[in-house]
Amino acid sequence: MNIKTMFGIGLIGFGLAFAQDGSSESRSMSEQELQKQEEQAASSESLTSPVAFVKPDIPKESKRSPFNAILHGKSYNRHSNMAAANNTDLLLTYPNLFANRKFFYIEPTNKLGILSLGSFFTAFDISKATHADSTDSPKEVGRLTLGYAAPGFGVYIRAGLGRDKVTNDNKRNINVEGNPKDVVAPGKRSKTFGGDDWAASIAKSFLGMNIAADVDWLTVKNQIHVEPDVGPETEEHYDSLTVNLSLTNAPTAKNFTWTLGARFISFNGEREVDDDVVADNDSLDSFWEIDPYIRAGLSVLENENARILLGAAAIVSYRHFDDPLDRYALTTVLQPSMLGEVFLGENKNFMFYGEVGYDWVVFRYMKDDDADYSRMMDVMNSVNASVGFRYQYKDFLAVELGLGEKLFTGLGNFFQADGTFLDFSAMIRF
Repeated sequence: MNIKTMFGIGLIGFGLAFAQDGSSESRSMSEQELQKQEEQAASSESLTSPVAFVKPDIPKESKRSPFNAILHGKSYNRHSNMAAANNTDLLLTYPNLFANRKFFYIEPTNKLGILSLGSFFTAFDISKATHADSTDSPKEVGRLTLGYAAPGFGVYIRAGLGRDKVTNDNKRNINVEGNPKDVVAPGKRSKTFGGDDWAASIAKSFLGMNIAADVDWLTVKNQIHVEPDVGPETEEHYDSLTVNLSLTNAPTAKNFTWTLGARFISFNGEREVDDDVVADNDSLDSFWEIDPYIRAGLSVLENENARILLGAAAIVSYRHFDDPLDRYALTTVLQPSMLGEVFLGENKNFMFYGEVGYDWVVFRYMKDDDADYSRMMDVMNSVNASVGFRYQYKDFLAVELGLGEKLFTGLGNFFQADGTFLDFSAMIRF
């Protein structure tokens, strides 16, 4: 049993234990509230006197604004303005938001499908390796997500596996599936395809806020383990571990919404011979990185048919490269954004929305002590804009179409793959 499989089993056990604890806590709170109401009734002058009403927390999707009652797809709120309505990306960030939602969502352009049954939910999507590889192995691996959500609590696990193990007992070199590029010497050889992924997420609400934690272990490039009958044992590792924590007041925010968070990344790219790390000519240097951030959203203009939201994010990133490099980088980024949406028609079945965001690298400093080299820069070079259209038929079917481009990247590149995106999605609600 390899370490990733053990990691996945541990995630499942942790999630089940957390869910059981959350369920017990919910039952305990309900019993305490019932006992409190009985005591209030008993202490009244008359048993027929009404019990004092305690105003409940108002979830985000039940606010006065009809805009926040809508669940969108990926083409909406690409800049993560927390004052905007929920989209499917936000539900996967805070899985407790799946509670009591029953829908089927399909998005062919991003190879994504989600089914939510009100408590249990599942999703299918694609994990793409972030670096190309010269071998013929797949660069994409399909991922399966399984989760559970109850009011105030949600958890899921995700797995996308790409494995190939060959044992050669013939004491001579062989070609795997007739591929001359893939020669296996006598012994054992295992390969993990780029895109191999294990992940889990937990979210819980308390005091009118949501807190979430997720972890993701991704193989970003094909990694190989060779145990030959003769000669040294060789391993190549190209994987990353990402941990993200976030806290938001979105469930009860009235007008101003904020999110505080931090992300930690550990990237491992190295080659070992007989457990000794050797110099590797690959450009994937090992490093660790920490990125604290804050996001905010504010409604500045709003009526029953239209509204304008302003958003902003500030990210500070520190990256430290592992031995043998003596290098680090410090970066600060600001991301202001604007989002507008409007209902069309008397029945509000049509909606138009558009948004624009700006990336400003305010400060970037890189220092390499080995090369006695340093670099400082700031740059304003990226504007992302998109428009979208939504049609809803009665209360159970909705389709969305979004089109966008990264602006200011050159003339005549509107339909080039590096600058333009097109999203189409459909949702059936129950």
